[in-house]
Amino acid sequence: MVGEGENMFKKKLSVVAALLVLGSASAYAGVITGSPHDLSATTTGVAVNGELCVFCHTPHAGNSAFTGAPLWNKASPTTDFTMYGATSAATNGQTIAQADTGVSDPSNSSLACLSCHDGVSSIDSIVNAPGSGLNSVTTVTSITTIGVNANANLTADLTNTHPISVTYIPGNASLKPTNTVLTGWQGAGTILDLLRGSGQDQVECGSCHDPHNGLADQATRSTEVNFLRHTNAGSALCLGCHDK
Repeated sequence: MVGEGENMFKKKLSVVAALLVLGSASAYAGVITGSPHDLSATTTGVAVNGELCVFCHTPHAGNSAFTGAPLWNKASPTTDFTMYGATSAATNGQTIAQADTGVSDPSNSSLACLSCHDGVSSIDSIVNAPGSGLNSVTTVTSITTIGVNANANLTADLTNTHPISVTYIPGNASLKPTNTVLTGWQGAGTILDLLRGSGQDQVECGSCHDPHNGLADQATRSTEVNFLRHTNAGSALCLGCHDK
């Protein structure tokens, strides 16, 4: 009798666990589906096959030389960018927080975003086309409309955008300590969670944006930029790091 009870209890646990897994998978898929990063709805032809991830990632024959993102399905960017505070392309810039950024081009973490958002690169230019793997890229049907605001294309001139690939130094530019607790941020509990690079001390595109969560803020997504990790109403996004 005890054995039957234990078996019934285990079965119930299995059902609950399965429902939790399915629920988590559905929730994760939903933040890309229908967002501006869902390019499957803006393409035609069987080559794309309604896939969401293929424009950035591939399970086979990815660009292993690029370390900015896993299983990368695009060529390594070769554009020379003009960094924030720089006077010319491919030269170091300057910021208030740091006299010399120490970089002349964005780090790979941000290059992953700029490989589409530089205003030059083709969104449907990928290494491995959808299908059984190792397909010719020429079989991918060109995208007729991307359905995103033109401001998403930053061009190679980054002088009027937020500094990226710079070291986060608490105290400079009123930056808060990295252990500062963040409330209501997508994918981050402290400022340290927002930083990138080998030393986890770099400000990158992913510090403010989460490319996989375009629908994270259902209440304000119609009036705010998609993929922000936190609403910027009242400058809340900026004030997460800057003590102003």
